[in-house]
Amino acid sequence: MVPCRVVGAAISLIAIVMGIVLVCIGSQAFNWVYKSELVLSPDSASFPMWQDLPAPLLAKMYLFNVTNPEKVINGELPVVNEIGPFTFLERHHKTKLVWNDNNTITYQQIRTWEFDPAQSTHSLDEQVTIINPVAASIGDMLRNKVPVSLRLLVDLFLKGEKEEVFVTHSANDIIFRGFDDPILKSMERLKFIIKSYIPEGAFTDKFGFFYNRNGSDYVDGVFNMYTGAGDVTKMGKVYSWNYTTHEFFPGECGRVKGGAGEFYPPRMEKTYIEMFSNDLCRSLKFEYNTTAYPEGIPTYEFVSGKDLFANGTENPENKCFNPEDVYLPSGVYNTSLCRFGAPVFVSQPHFHLADSYYRSMVKGMHPDNDKHRTFLRIEPESGVPVEVTARFQLNVLMDKVEKISMFENVPRSFVPVMWFENTADVPKDMVFKMSLMANLRDILG
Repeated sequence: MVPCRVVGAAISLIAIVMGIVLVCIGSQAFNWVYKSELVLSPDSASFPMWQDLPAPLLAKMYLFNVTNPEKVINGELPVVNEIGPFTFLERHHKTKLVWNDNNTITYQQIRTWEFDPAQSTHSLDEQVTIINPVAASIGDMLRNKVPVSLRLLVDLFLKGEKEEVFVTHSANDIIFRGFDDPILKSMERLKFIIKSYIPEGAFTDKFGFFYNRNGSDYVDGVFNMYTGAGDVTKMGKVYSWNYTTHEFFPGECGRVKGGAGEFYPPRMEKTYIEMFSNDLCRSLKFEYNTTAYPEGIPTYEFVSGKDLFANGTENPENKCFNPEDVYLPSGVYNTSLCRFGAPVFVSQPHFHLADSYYRSMVKGMHPDNDKHRTFLRIEPESGVPVEVTARFQLNVLMDKVEKISMFENVPRSFVPVMWFENTADVPKDMVFKMSLMANLRDILG
């Protein structure tokens, strides 16, 4: 979802433009340049930049330290303070490429993260107290699926394993390396008690939000994307993900659609764009906001507004994301259907643009539009992203569970665990080329 994946395609554009400007006119010239240089093929100028980022993304991660865990167990609201950023250089590589006859390409993606201490405020050894996502997942399952008659036995098991609602680990363990948890080690014995309630594949040997993701070629899934050949209006759009065009959610919410993030069709309009997110298992819709000029390049700015995570009452398009028997105020997205039932909810950082309901359940939130909004600035003639800043937050639902001691007195709260920011913009040596692309229609007349 970053511009620098393909902006390098403009490097070879200058000579081509000079060569055809005398023999072609207007849109014919633009289309020729676009199809020969940006439409994806093994020989196109865009291909190397699409397969490997010419420069790494800047990935900043912030953790929320819970300062009063003992008091929360006894009913007080969680108090959190933000720690970070922990900054990483993020690189992408496309692998296992298959060029298909229907003008699509099938591929997988390897993402790697390299810690950058110079741009971080803390080391990865920093100790942070967070809500335990493993315990919260067990609590949510018990509350919603397991009969009260079975909970006494489960409660004895949890006490025996010394499972805790809050845990303290290093930032590295929480994010990438993963940490041990009594439940994960004893999962086979727990399955004997409540086997039918645990989704297959729900638990691994360790827990970390990016555990086993660094350098993996399978976690992001298998994409099938239109190359733009034959129909540039489909340029960069995802046709299927993990070999299906519809997954997880009913109706339109479950349809795989939108761009993969690297390209958008040329001649964009001031309406909206859609992007498919494998991390969220859904399409995201960004509304046109304004015309912006990063590095002097005219771009259309698309932003994440209130509608993005609004509930079905405020935004009917989102109705099919939410179970019919569950009502939540606007501002969070329930990812549990694509996360083995884990009660993880995505929002904008610090519940920016969310209903005040969520901030009333936790202390320490300070939403700021400048710091917490997501925007994409795209050069409209080519459909190439020029500047992108994406920001999202992970929250874990904590709530009471009858007959389970560790959850009997906790308050209901969507406890923030971490938020992250990915940024990318045009490398300095490509600014002139992108300016040329932006003004190509005027140059060609």
